[in-house]
Amino acid sequence: MYKSEETMSPQKENEDFYSLFLQEKPRKILVYLKKENKQLYIAMISKNVNATYAHTFNVLKRLEKLNLVSFKESGRIKLVKLTELGEEVAKVILNLMDLLKLGKMENELTKVYESEIKGKLREQMDKEQIAKQINRLKTEIIELSKDNQLNVVVTAKKLLKRMDDILAEVFGFPPG
Repeated sequence: MYKSEETMSPQKENEDFYSLFLQEKPRKILVYLKKENKQLYIAMISKNVNATYAHTFNVLKRLEKLNLVSFKESGRIKLVKLTELGEEVAKVILNLMDLLKLGKMENELTKVYESEIKGKLREQMDKEQIAKQINRLKTEIIELSKDNQLNVVVTAKKLLKRMDDILAEVFGFPPG
């Protein structure tokens, strides 16, 4: 459970708010609100992020204190939506998640290179299998970089270039 903000020093309170975004549920709540792009009931949010209503409500209240979400009461029911600042924070979180996915894909590419290519003669390589693995990764990267932030697109392009260089090495084409 979270400490009461009244008993925390300002520095501790800031650290507590910063750690909020590294936790699964707050991240999922912000991303879900961003993707849905409309006002939602707390019950819908809690169901989607697989959390109890009470936990979701508590997280939303903390997000409200940071001006990331706002509540609108409709009778007994509260609707939640992202504020303009909340939209930006959610966009940054999605961007971070995409960069981390690219890192994972780059790691997969390195594993393919080291296990299937590095130190082997072309005749010893299963070129078809290597091309299949790399092309699967390429497809995922191209899909991930569509309509994305510039830093994701630039990182994806570098990774795609590396893949092309590896395929050129496998098939004996000049690099670049």
